[in-house]
Amino acid sequence: MRPKIFNFPQVTLLRLGLNLKEILFLDYLQQFAGSGHMRSKRVDEKWYYKITYKKIMEDLPILNIKERQIRNMITRLEKIGIINRLSELKREMYLEIDFNAVYGFTLPPHFNLSEIGFHDEGNGLLTIDYYDIKKIKIIHDTARVKDLDKNDLYNSLLAKLRLYFGETLYKGFIEDKVYIDEITDTYILFDVTNIRILAKEYGQKFKEAISSTLKELVDA
Repeated sequence: MRPKIFNFPQVTLLRLGLNLKEILFLDYLQQFAGSGHMRSKRVDEKWYYKITYKKIMEDLPILNIKERQIRNMITRLEKIGIINRLSELKREMYLEIDFNAVYGFTLPPHFNLSEIGFHDEGNGLLTIDYYDIKKIKIIHDTARVKDLDKNDLYNSLLAKLRLYFGETLYKGFIEDKVYIDEITDTYILFDVTNIRILAKEYGQKFKEAISSTLKELVDA
């Protein structure tokens, strides 16, 4: 697979579900903003750039789309979380573009991780390696897990991981490198720095430590 489309990582564009017209539009906005010719304003530590539908149609006739279609495209990019529209008056608008998300450095705000497509690393360990956003999702079958105290679960799990992995591996790959991101009645989502080590090389140990911890806490 070709690594980049324009200057954006293709794997990120695929995960975000973007089409070619949307990618071209984002590339256009990035180049336009970088040119210094766009009017901008700063609101809540974010920069918003002024653009009009007329300007987009004049600069990008290759899109072959009208104002209503551009409006729909921007609305879809807003829904994904890549674009934030500050205002729209008399066919002009101020847009903030989350290029960190387009480059894969962060996930768009409120992006549904379950729709990205976690992959199974084996041993029932669902993971996603999203550039610097590294996640492991462990599915469980006990609804009571969501009622556990997050700190208690985290501290108990670290103690169990230290036991299962031993002191050397624990300090090298787990201590200050594994955090609980979300707890629901069906899964636990972890932020993990060394995702390839834990998912592929020591996935079974990781899952067994979690399963043992949950059994002790839920049955207590």
